[in-house]
Amino acid sequence: MSTQSEGSPALFTRKATGLVREAKTRDALFYNLLWSSVALTFAFYWLFFAFYPGANPYVGILIAAGLGLPGSFLYAMLTQIMPRTGGDYVFNSRALHPSIGFAGNFSYCFWLAIVIGVYTTYFAAYGMGAWGRMMAGFTGSSGWMSFGDWFSTEWGLFITGTVALLLSAALFIRGGTRLFFKVQAVGFFIYLAGAFLVPILVGLFQSESGFVSAFNDYAANLGVNDAVGALTKSASDAGYASSSFDFEMTVKSVSIFWFIFGFIYSSNYFAGEIRVTRGTHLKSMPGAVLIAVTALLLLLPAFLNVAGYDFNGMLGYADPASYGFVAGAPAYPELMAIASNSPVLGTIIILGFALGLLLWLPQTLLLVSRSMFAWSFDRIMPEKLSYVDPRSRSPLIAIGVMLVLSIGSTAIYAFTDWFSAVSVLLGLSLTLLITSISGIVLPFRQPAMVEGSPYNRKVLGIPLISLVGFLALLGFGTAIGIILWDPGSGASLSANPGKLKLALLVYVVAFIIYGVARAVRKSQGIDLSLAHRELPPE
Repeated sequence: MSTQSEGSPALFTRKATGLVREAKTRDALFYNLLWSSVALTFAFYWLFFAFYPGANPYVGILIAAGLGLPGSFLYAMLTQIMPRTGGDYVFNSRALHPSIGFAGNFSYCFWLAIVIGVYTTYFAAYGMGAWGRMMAGFTGSSGWMSFGDWFSTEWGLFITGTVALLLSAALFIRGGTRLFFKVQAVGFFIYLAGAFLVPILVGLFQSESGFVSAFNDYAANLGVNDAVGALTKSASDAGYASSSFDFEMTVKSVSIFWFIFGFIYSSNYFAGEIRVTRGTHLKSMPGAVLIAVTALLLLLPAFLNVAGYDFNGMLGYADPASYGFVAGAPAYPELMAIASNSPVLGTIIILGFALGLLLWLPQTLLLVSRSMFAWSFDRIMPEKLSYVDPRSRSPLIAIGVMLVLSIGSTAIYAFTDWFSAVSVLLGLSLTLLITSISGIVLPFRQPAMVEGSPYNRKVLGIPLISLVGFLALLGFGTAIGIILWDPGSGASLSANPGKLKLALLVYVVAFIIYGVARAVRKSQGIDLSLAHRELPPE
């Protein structure tokens, strides 16, 4: 219970958030499966396969899923106990300390503001650009080739990404979360068909020899005859050699699959806008882990049946221009489009994959804007960030701030090489560690919250959520250890020691911001610590 004196400013900016429970269980499930970027991660793995010679993707997937599964249960339990918009900010500020909750969530949002440029530029290059090149590969049209190549230019990446972001923001301005969840549902099934179902069917009916023939025919239309021969020579000249199974490389490759299984529970950030039924969060979080594993284990053999380990390894070593792919090496959607021998099926595959990238943009605007909303609602940030438009029921100012940051990120990835595609993993994962500690201590710090929940149980005398939090801590900690060990992660201690320093610096900045906010609010007669002793109103 708060002890704020009568007549002093309210602990929260208002008595109700103004947000509406528009999302159903399926919306949360679709959100988690799309936001965890299952298809993009599969593409990452093969694009970066040269970094992991001898790695076995089956083993890598299962290790990554095993490390992330306890965390998915923990996030589901915490979301059930504290069903408020703001996700881990709410969990960690109430279980640990408001400054820790803010710092962890601020760091998470900082790295999302960085990585969103990967999605905008990949949508341009591996979505629209790959589609244009595919049409040229099937038709021999120089017009289609020019169309596709433009999307891989610096300005092509930036303009396409910026337009995609503006359209994403327009969804919330026009119809709020109600419109967004409708678009997400339709987009999910197109994504499922294009990125998974059609490639799986293609892999079942196409052979490796048939794919090689199709690849050569396709590349001939791009201007290179015997492309597989040219690919083989270029890769050999660059030092490629076939590798047998390597357990160390397999474990290091887990850092790539962590892109999925470290963040597949992100519906917690808009928990206050989900209509909760029995098992909602267990279905949408651990359930998403099981669906993602199943999808990957079905897609893997289909893909490897047409483009094996050696072919993908050579793609990572060879100069793409040597075999006709001037704009860059093809990702798995384009390879499966080639294997289909059909521009119609190819279009379904590539545009289905691209739609997954496109939908990630409004999803991330939603996630970060809800975090900003929660900071503001608790009075750490200016009140304007928690303003909710009465028509769309969306925090449009917070969305606008994230939109500007996202355009800046797009410029970074379009015009510079400051960050790699996966180098944000470390910064994002540090927040997970904080949440696992919150799960461990919550029954002791906030016993009333746990006692009133379905998880008020003990195992061998240990509170259930504390036990799950400890298992999550082991999983998250191991994943972070792999990221710090793996040079391919972009944040290893051996190759990129500055990334850890930068990740820690972000926390220092966040603690300074909180300290300033606390001092300002104290001068206004507001004790920030009081608000964090209770859940914010709905």
